[in-house]
Order: sequence, then structure tokens, then C-alpha cells
Amino acid sequence: MPSGFPRLVLLAGAACLHGAFVHAAEETPNVIGEVQPKPAVEIGCEQLQFAYDAPQIEFDERLIMNADQALLAKGGLSNLAGAVTIRQGDKVFSAEQVDFDEATRQVTVKSESLFRNKDVIIRSREAQFDLNGETGAFVGTEFTLPGRAARGEAERIEIDSKGRARLFDASYTTCGPTSDAWYLDSSDIRLDHKEGLGTARHTRLRLMNVPVIYLPYFQFPIDDRRRTGLLYPTIGTFSGAGVDMRWPVYINLAPNYDATVTPRYMAERGLQSGVDFRYLLEKGEGSMRYEYLDDRKYGQDRSLFKLDHHSLINSRLALQAKYAESSDREYFEDLGGTLSSSSITHLEQTAKLTYQAPASYTITALVQNFQPIATTLTDIDDPYKRLPQIRFRSRTPRFFDTRAGIESEYVNFARDDSVEGSRLVLAPYLQFERQSAAWYVTGQADLSHTRYELTETEAGQPQSPDRTLPVVSAETGLRFERITEQGRLQTLTPRAFALYVPYENQDDLPIFDTGEPDFDFVQLLARNRFSGDDRLADARHIAGAATLRELDPDTGEALWSASIGQLYRFEAPRVALPDVPPPERGATEFIGQFDYRLSRSWRAVVAAQWAPEDSEFERTQVGFRYRNPDRRHQFDIAYRYRRDILEQADMSFLTPIGGGWKFAARTRYSLKDSESRENFAGIEYGTCCWAVRVSWRRFIADASGDFDSGVYLQLQLKGLGSLGAGGDTLLPDSEIDGERPR
Repeated sequence: MPSGFPRLVLLAGAACLHGAFVHAAEETPNVIGEVQPKPAVEIGCEQLQFAYDAPQIEFDERLIMNADQALLAKGGLSNLAGAVTIRQGDKVFSAEQVDFDEATRQVTVKSESLFRNKDVIIRSREAQFDLNGETGAFVGTEFTLPGRAARGEAERIEIDSKGRARLFDASYTTCGPTSDAWYLDSSDIRLDHKEGLGTARHTRLRLMNVPVIYLPYFQFPIDDRRRTGLLYPTIGTFSGAGVDMRWPVYINLAPNYDATVTPRYMAERGLQSGVDFRYLLEKGEGSMRYEYLDDRKYGQDRSLFKLDHHSLINSRLALQAKYAESSDREYFEDLGGTLSSSSITHLEQTAKLTYQAPASYTITALVQNFQPIATTLTDIDDPYKRLPQIRFRSRTPRFFDTRAGIESEYVNFARDDSVEGSRLVLAPYLQFERQSAAWYVTGQADLSHTRYELTETEAGQPQSPDRTLPVVSAETGLRFERITEQGRLQTLTPRAFALYVPYENQDDLPIFDTGEPDFDFVQLLARNRFSGDDRLADARHIAGAATLRELDPDTGEALWSASIGQLYRFEAPRVALPDVPPPERGATEFIGQFDYRLSRSWRAVVAAQWAPEDSEFERTQVGFRYRNPDRRHQFDIAYRYRRDILEQADMSFLTPIGGGWKFAARTRYSLKDSESRENFAGIEYGTCCWAVRVSWRRFIADASGDFDSGVYLQLQLKGLGSLGAGGDTLLPDSEIDGERPR
């Protein structure tokens, strides 16, 4: 039951009325802020009348009564008639006739009345208040919660002196006034604002007036305080488990930590138990997860444990820990049930300490291991353990545009059946930087020293190899600006980069954590062709690049931008990774990027690497995206190409087809292999209070490239929750921005 439902207890404010003042119609009420009516508020896509706006101004908190006529009888009984209003602050209670007993301080309304404030609107057939006891009752009620776009009915609402409310024969929905596609009905609801808790008995969820779920008793929160209780269940199916049902239970253990226990029944595997634990400390936070399954299909116990922790030990020292471990390699492929989980290759096990002395130095200490998960990997593919890794970085303040600093690292690498050992890196440097509005110049000179102490080496391989090399780089650029005839700011930034690193044979050095990333725009200005410190590429090259942009003067948004760059090697590099040939001498491919917003709805992205010597593209990516302002129409088409590796086309669209119906489809097709990688089609029917989706999907389900397919059905009750599987939207976000194809 949503937490906004019980805001009806706000009516208690109308029962706390003391010191009444009765005004005839010709008198002016002492109201500092006047309530301004408005025609309607939208509830469930339909307009519901008798709503109003409460201006953000100060109100008179005294009780004020207004009426066209006031008849005073003996014994203190008063009869108010004709446009009667009772005001207190921003709350308004109105009716055509009200009886007020001064002796007993009873307010009685025998006709239709209306109560409203900024949180709730309620219409009742009869109402009675005891101003002394601050209790009251409404009979034959209809209520609206504008803040939650919800409404309901209750045969009777009772309010006691402690501000607790009790609703009899109540219903609740987010559908419009003319629709009851779904609603909750309950024979007895009790709301306690002091405890922030609601209790419902004999509650039914009805779809098209047909009861589908019955709950004899349940509790629900009515404010932001966390409460122990059942959450919404999830029911679905996938090939690895058959029928899959989960029903989580939330447990509020303390203000700063809680847990969620999730029993999960899988028809083909058995009952799995899952526990999520979250905690919040004075200077840290974290979460833990544990899953356990006695897998009758697998034939043994299976489990998963995860930990994620971040904290500050003091103002300068921080701790970060990540630990994940599963019982077997096939855990995520068998039990994940999603494409992202089945593509996991390793689980990280890391603890990291970071000490920072502001504007002086930084020290980090790390221990790291990875558990292999992918079934297609062998032990030799596993990353090395770092036991430990210690980094020290320091830089002096600027002095005549120059700084001195040092980058240093010590790592001990370990892996079974492999060369192991430690690596020490010391790289002191001088850095120069000068900036102006129209240009900039930067330069840096390093002396990089690396030394190893190795074990488990092959015969003839040195156990203490080392390398000492200078690294010198310089970069300069210009900044041009102009205003176009349309009043837009156009900028041009050409820049040049030079790098010198002498050659040294490094074949006797091990490879612990080093790779060679793809050549892209970032690599144009990189000071090492390799990632990691096991290889330092020799370099005698220059690079040039330029970026042209046009900016919207009102928003500062880039309407379009274009970048192009190229690197020229005066000598062919000789340092390379095993079985990977080094680049050749001369000019590299041209690298270009273009991003153009044709309109607020259309966007085009183009990226390419052009090899002039071969007159061929090494890599290309072209994409077009359409989003209309209300995102009801979506269209994406993309093409990706890498010579001899990949050629793939993606297309997806989402469009309304009338009468609340939407259709969506996606395909990913490998032109190189003449094979579809993923297909999706779905249809949705939705209103403002509910939606149903049916979709079909065929996708790569594991690291071996095996395919799986499924049909998904989801029913969404807006403002309440969802039943089934398949996602919260009919079509997930596209990947026009160049995310790696799955």
C-alpha cells in the first residue's frame, strides 16, 4: 500500500478547532493568506474538480467561521447556513449548513461537506467534530491526494484525539475518476502518524473489478520512516531455472542499518535464500549480499558473497573494500537470468587505503585479487594478484610556472604457475605550464626507473632486470573565438604534441599488468603507448589535433563539434608486446570525431580512423538518434566497423500505434558473420494508471556465445508496483554513443 494513501489523517487538523469566531457574511474574515480556487487537478490522466492552490504565504492559524446566516438558539446551539466555511491556516472546511453546540463544542454537518488543504481533498456525506476531545468522524467519503495523483473512497473515517485515523470499507487507486482498472479495497485501515504506520485488514487487489490478490493483514509506512514488511514479489521465467518467483522481506534493524531477505523459488533448482545488508556509519557506508542455494539440478550447494565498503578513517585517510566470491564459475550463467550477469568474467577482491596530505602528497596501499568466473578462460588468462601495491605521488607548489614531483610505485605480483615477483617504479619529473586567454604551453621531463625482483623464472632469464629511461613531452595550443552571424560562439583549438623516449630492449622484463589499448583520439596525446608499467614505448613523434565547436549562447550547449588529429612517427617504435607487431614509421591514421545536433530531436555521431596509405578505414562508427520532445517516438540506427574484426549494424525504434498501444523492436546484426546477435520485439498497451507489456527476445546468454530466448509479460500498476518481468520500459536506452556491443 503506497505511503501517500493515509494522508487522510490530516483531517485531524479540522478536529483541533478551539476558540471559534463566528462571522456574518458582511464581515471580513481576518485571513492573511487567501486560498485561491482552481478548476481542476489531473488525477490518473483525467481532471478531478474541487481542487485548489494554496499560495506559499502566511495564514492566520486562528479558527474562523463564515456563513451567510447565523441563528443563535438557547443553550448555546448555533445554526450556520449558506456558504459556510471554517478556516484554520491553509485548511478549509465548507458546507451549506453546520450546527455548532457551544456547551459541548460539537460541530455537526448533516449535508455534503468538503475539506481541503495542499495535501488532501475530501468530500463527505456527513461529518461530526468534538472540539474538546479533538475527535471526529466522516461518513460517505471521497478523497483525493493531489501530490500522489491518487483517489479513493471510504464509508467512514474516524479520527481520535491522538491523531490516529481509522477507515472502514476503503478503496484506493491512481486511475482517473471514470476508471477503476485497478484498485485496492480493505474493510479496515488504521493510520498512526505518530508511529508513521498503517495497518490494513482483509485487503484485495482488484483488476477490472476482479480480485487477484488477497491479504488478510499487512502493515505499510505512511511517511518516510523505514518499516519492516513485505515488498512486491517478482514472478518470471528463464531457461536456467524455469518458473522464478522472488518475494523480498524488508527488515528495519536500526536507523543506520537494515536488511532485505529474499526467498527465491526456482522450479528446476529449488529454494534459494538471499540476504542484502546495508549500513551507514558516521564516516562511511557499505553493503553486503549473501546467496545460498541447494541446487538439485547442479547437485551441490552454491553460494555468492559480495561486500562493498567506503569510509573515512580520519580527515586524510580513506578505506575502500570490494570483495566478491562465488562457489563456482557457472554461478552467474545459471542463476543470473540477465545478459549483463552472464557476461561477468571475474569477481574483484580488493582493499585500498588512501592517505592524502593536501597540496603535498598522496599514498595509496592496495591488495587485490580476482576470482575467475568465465568458463571460457584458463588460469593463464587470470590477472595477477597485487599483494600489495603501494603508490606515492607528490608535487611541489608552482614556482615560476614550474613544478617538481615524483610518481612511484611498489607492487608484488603473484599468480600460480607463472613468473612472480615485485616491481619498483621511480619517476621524478619537472613540469612546466603557462596559460593565457589565447594560448597555452606545457612540458614535462621524467626520469623513469623500473626494477624487478623475480621468482619462478625460466632458465637464462634474469631475476633482477631493470630499465631507466627519460621521457620528455611538450604540448602547445591556440584558442580562437568568433561570433557567427546567428550570434553563436564558435571556437577553434589547434594543438601540437611532441614526445621523445629513447629505445631500450625490454624483452627480459615480465608482463604483469600491461596491455596495448586501441589507438584512438586519447592516444594521440598519450605519453606511453602501453597501459601499465612493464613496457615503456620508445617514441620520436609529434601529433597534431584541432577541435572546432559552435555553442548556443543561451545555454552554453555545444550545437556541434568536430575534431581531427594525426600522429607522425619519425622512427618506427621497436618495443612491443609478444605476438603484437609494433607500429610502423610515418603517419598514423587520421582520427576524426563529429557530433552534430541537427535539432532538439535529431542527433548524429560519426567517428572514424582513415589510413591514407591503404585508402581504407580502420574503424568507423556512424549513428543517428531521434527523440521527440515527449520521448513518445524513438529511433536509432548505428553502424560499427573494425577492419578484419567487426562489422555490425544496430537498429531500434519505439512508436505509438494509436489507442494507448506502442510497438518497439531492435535488431543487432553482424555483417561480418551474416548472423543476428540479438533480436527484440515488444508491444505495450497503457493508460495513465496501468500498463501491460509483452515482449520476445533472443540474445547471447553466456561467454561461449550460446543463444537463449524468452517471452516476457509484465503488468504495471502505476503508483503501486509491477508484476512479472521484462523491465520498466518497453525499449531500453540505445547505444548510439559507442558502447561496446554485447
